[in-house]
Amino acid sequence: MRRDTQEVVKPAGATPAPEEKHWARDLRNSFFAGLLVIVPVAASVGILLWLFNTFTGWLVPGVLRQPDGTVPFQYRVVALLVFLLLTILLGWVTRLVVGRELVKFTEGLILRIPVLNKIYGFAKDVSDTMLAGKKTVFERVVLVEYPRPGMYALGFVTNETEGEAQAKTKEPVISVFIPTTPNPTSGFLALVPRDNVIAMDMTVAEGMKFVISGGSVVPPYKPRTE
Repeated sequence: MRRDTQEVVKPAGATPAPEEKHWARDLRNSFFAGLLVIVPVAASVGILLWLFNTFTGWLVPGVLRQPDGTVPFQYRVVALLVFLLLTILLGWVTRLVVGRELVKFTEGLILRIPVLNKIYGFAKDVSDTMLAGKKTVFERVVLVEYPRPGMYALGFVTNETEGEAQAKTKEPVISVFIPTTPNPTSGFLALVPRDNVIAMDMTVAEGMKFVISGGSVVPPYKPRTE
């Protein structure tokens, strides 16, 4: 006796089998896991290439450019190497007595120029903090409610306010500089009551990186255990 076989046809809109769901979920998770690896690497390489092209484009003189204004890659590499050598040479000279005196003289001239002296002073504080780890005018990092209650801004304590401002307020206040993002060379000075200031554990350098990156670079934090 021959038994007729019939093919089972799944009706339209039928729910996939559990094995199919599991396979699709694994595929999706693997895709996003790959993106988590690729995106940071691609972004880092892209930013480095952009910095390289922009910076070396400033260094290469116009006579070495192509008729269409582009800069050959080999000229960019040479310009970068020359810049690195000049920077090392300048650093070596600065470490000498004559070099330190020359730097002081140059800074003195810059600090006599209105507006430029403010920009230079702040840029120097930022570079000293991020590159050399030196102590600057910023004492510590805090959170303050700004620009309205319920919203917080990162700020840097510059001083315990004294003088007339302190004498005419009803409670002790602290001078807090609230920088703008991503350009911290400008910002706002706020006199904040000491009780309204939230102390942060991050360093000034970490706080500056947080501001410049627009909040994308978050310093590591380990909650204190009682």
